[in-house]
Amino acid sequence: MGIVKDIMRPGSGLKPLPGQTVTVHCTGYGKDGDLARKFWSTKDPGQKEFQFKIGHGLVIKGWDEGVLGMQLGEIARLRCSADYAYGAKGFPAWGILPNSELVFEIEVLRIS
Repeated sequence: MGIVKDIMRPGSGLKPLPGQTVTVHCTGYGKDGDLARKFWSTKDPGQKEFQFKIGHGLVIKGWDEGVLGMQLGEIARLRCSADYAYGAKGFPAWGILPNSELVFEIEVLRIS
């Protein structure tokens, strides 16, 4: 499947280019195989905005490709198949089972 993107709020700015650093708010869903269960959020107490260099494989493929198509200020839900998320290994520390489909609600805050 790859990525299915559902725009929740359109952006009004530029789209990031490979190599740029993006800053996002993100909430991930899919704990224990349940797409309604949150496993992590930058909005949780003690967490902060997340930054990464886009297009360099430093994050899961769903983020690299999905955020690359988002505009500054946009909020979108990205539904990622297992091969675009954590694959056969999952991420046990966060309750992500092997071969899990995941959903991420992402807001692009800054591009630099």
